[in-house]
Amino acid sequence: MRYLYPTVNEFAARKMVLLAGPRQCGKTTLAKAWLKENKGSYLNWDIPEDREKILSKNFMAEHASGFLVLDEFHKYSRWKSWLKGLFDRNSPELKILVTGSAKLDVFQRGGDSLFGRYELLHLHPYTVGEISHQRLVAPPQSWMKLKTAGDSLDIIWSRLETFSGFPEPYHTANKLQYNRWATRRRELLLREDIRELTQIRQVSLVEHLALLLPEKVGSLLSLNSIREEIQVAHDTVSQWIEILERLYYCFRIRPYHKKISRGLKKEQKLYLWNWAEVKDSPSRFENMVASHLLKSVHLWNDLGFGSFELCYVRNKEKLEVDFLIVRDSNHGFSLKLRKQIPVRLLH
Repeated sequence: MRYLYPTVNEFAARKMVLLAGPRQCGKTTLAKAWLKENKGSYLNWDIPEDREKILSKNFMAEHASGFLVLDEFHKYSRWKSWLKGLFDRNSPELKILVTGSAKLDVFQRGGDSLFGRYELLHLHPYTVGEISHQRLVAPPQSWMKLKTAGDSLDIIWSRLETFSGFPEPYHTANKLQYNRWATRRRELLLREDIRELTQIRQVSLVEHLALLLPEKVGSLLSLNSIREEIQVAHDTVSQWIEILERLYYCFRIRPYHKKISRGLKKEQKLYLWNWAEVKDSPSRFENMVASHLLKSVHLWNDLGFGSFELCYVRNKEKLEVDFLIVRDSNHGFSLKLRKQIPVRLLH
């Protein structure tokens, strides 16, 4: 069972739960396991019959109590106001879990606010810590102390490095099947999701941009150099990368500075959610570490342990600390990355 399962049960007793995360990371599997235990209803916006039920005026009457999962619901342009009405009318009898792969916390297209009505959780792919513990471990220190030690951690790390942390390719552990899976996932993100969720018409250029990004992993991201390569405006490149972030293709971390406004003006560093796409071995290693740390940061924020952020540090002499985790904007701990860093230190 995935690490967020107990938290979903706990939060759903009080509010609706929004479960966000990249495609193929296990959101639907977790949601169906939750329903199987609680005997509820499952509706997927991508299925025409389910979409018709969702839009039907009789839907709320049919699901006035019990447990309900709405999958990929962010694709409905009025999802916020619809959920607000459903929750206000049927809470607390109806327990609601909503999943989405286009950042439910970002794609908020109009409608009334859901503030006070939901809890947001981020589901990440597998990491060494999750595979080792097989359960949720209270942060912050315990996340860095793995349950097992020795060769097994090296095997887990090697498998993650080759096949990514997404459940299907990780469990299959077949290189040819991983290649097919990675191609299908990229096509879904760059073609179907972009067409459905944005007004971008130059999808082929966005695909070109996405193919350039694995080579940019770990280095300072220069939008000007990318703009020159694909020959579009600077603002267009910036907008497209933001969209790829919303679709969970990539994520960026900013340079840390005590004055946040100054830090935001400096170049950010970019990483991929599927680190196995990165061909360069040192860059892929750095990407894996960044993904492990981001998972902890998101979880600590979601569970209320503070306001955490993953950053990096770079001074005027261009000396750099690869990662800095900042807590409540005033202190944190840093990690200077080396290839030989013990895997047991990473969640």
